[in-house]
Amino acid sequence: MEPERMVAPSSRMVREASARLVLDHMWDAPAVTGTDLMAATGLSRATVHDVCEELIARGWVREVANQREHGDYRKGRPARRYAFDPLAGLVVGVDAGQHRVDALVTDLRGAERGRHQSPPRAGFTGTAERVAAVRNAIAGALAGLPSERVLGVTVGVPAPVDARGRTVFRGNPYWELMNPDLGERLQARHGWPTVVDNDANLAALAEGWRGHGRGVRHFVALLAGERLGAGIVEDGRLVRGVRGGAGEMGFLDLVDGVGSTDGIAKTAREWAREALAEPGARSSLAPDPDAASVFAAAGAGDALAAGVVERVAERMARVIATLASLVDTERVIIAGRVAASCGPLLATLEERLARRGDPPPRLLASTLGGDAVMLGAVKRSVDRVREHALHLMLRA
Repeated sequence: MEPERMVAPSSRMVREASARLVLDHMWDAPAVTGTDLMAATGLSRATVHDVCEELIARGWVREVANQREHGDYRKGRPARRYAFDPLAGLVVGVDAGQHRVDALVTDLRGAERGRHQSPPRAGFTGTAERVAAVRNAIAGALAGLPSERVLGVTVGVPAPVDARGRTVFRGNPYWELMNPDLGERLQARHGWPTVVDNDANLAALAEGWRGHGRGVRHFVALLAGERLGAGIVEDGRLVRGVRGGAGEMGFLDLVDGVGSTDGIAKTAREWAREALAEPGARSSLAPDPDAASVFAAAGAGDALAAGVVERVAERMARVIATLASLVDTERVIIAGRVAASCGPLLATLEERLARRGDPPPRLLASTLGGDAVMLGAVKRSVDRVREHALHLMLRA
């Protein structure tokens, strides 16, 4: 039997590999010289400059004109400097929630370039309305920006999503309405590479990127507004499950004292309204308060609001204790719009968890507010563009 023959890589393959090394280093770096790139990649000076010329021609890199800006100018001919151009493309992150659809457009380093925030709505009546709302949000965020430069879109939905971007759990009309094959529809209509993912998973990506999950190997991002959903990070990796169902919390229907996946905002709002409707109820709260008003009133000493917070804390203590028994995590990050106002709840919740014996996970309120899902969607889009950057350049 003849020994297997080695196939020499083509010059094009070598060139693409070199371009990938250079571009990957420049993506996160400030302006660099050819010498910097040689040291970082191990490539020759001629190869580095040839690759940079090609990247400049394709619009992904620019040559820095004013060398004096960078502090090491010397007499004579200055070294050529190159910088990654984050405006080589745009990405879109969409939070397609149950009651509103928001979109964020950023450059390839995640700097905001446009956004669209929709007013809250009662819900969606059908697939056509749902798809139109997502398209309209993206169009609003892209207003005044070149849509042909969009290199990736990620949509977060409150439903389990598999590796193909589909919700394959059948018999759940709510999930099917939340994700009526949004990725395929957007890509077919606009040609944008589109990914659909679970909203809590994207919130976890955002926390690991810009929030309380940075540098943490084990944490849970708990979306806790209208419904509860968990994005689980285990040893630095997002846990998804076979069909994307990891982090879905339908098991709470069976947990005594919980009984549903209703979130903190929904529970606080509804329980406060019920308490206000009781005969003789006295409170500083308006007749139809939102969760933020309930938490603020409790912090100001309103007895009725404080009672509601106590009840919500007891319920959430059961939720988090159950979650912690299933996922031995370091911290739980309360995410979503409710995070900005739930300080009084967290203090009470920590006391309840401490009484249960086992060391509880650390509780934190997200600092990302209502942008958590959109930021996670942007992060996933940027990572995907970065992974396929050379293919996108060659296709252009």
